[in-house]
Amino acid sequence: MEKRYYIAYGSNLNIPQMRMRCPGARIIGTSVIEGYRLLFKGSRTGSYLTIEPQEGASVPVAAWEVSAENEAALDRYEGFPTFYYKKEMELPLKGIRTGKVRLRKVFVYIMHEDRPLGLPSRSYMETCRQGYRSFGFDEAFLERAYADSAAGEAREFPGGWKAGDACFLVTNRKNGCTGAYTVRAFDGRYFCLQNRNGSQCRASAGRMFRSREAALGREADAE
Repeated sequence: MEKRYYIAYGSNLNIPQMRMRCPGARIIGTSVIEGYRLLFKGSRTGSYLTIEPQEGASVPVAAWEVSAENEAALDRYEGFPTFYYKKEMELPLKGIRTGKVRLRKVFVYIMHEDRPLGLPSRSYMETCRQGYRSFGFDEAFLERAYADSAAGEAREFPGGWKAGDACFLVTNRKNGCTGAYTVRAFDGRYFCLQNRNGSQCRASAGRMFRSREAALGREADAE
């Protein structure tokens, strides 16, 4: 069976996590993907690292030799093909033990580009940091990804909303209940919102209000 080499740039640089997720996977080397940058992008469960093309940028990566069972486990973890898709590449891999450089065919998971920018949880960021330290990578790459993602979020969205704004949704019309959220991103159609527990949801502008009073008042008017 042909050997498969998986390229990790985010949480799967964390060796204990990867050992648990993919038993038997073997670290074979490191490399750099040229012409790509790191970004944090979002889903309903949070924001995670991905890579996107950018001239002059680069991303440090580690290569794992994986079995078919390992790759299937990674597919499930990455939400392939709905959340992330797979891209085949050729990269020069520097051997962990020998230091020799060999050109290898590899595959990498990339989040679908239409996902909105977002900011990661502290636990996810720390998991990535631990992986960077294990491989001796410069943590400035992570800091730059965080800054670039935050800057992208700072632009104004429809309705005058901005990333970081507080908003309220009506959660129960009958009982007059609302939920407090923070605006995280806008994907061109829906806003990505996050509550204080870290849970995320999507909502249209028509469901979002600047205050509880405004939310409940609009609901009362509608009745």
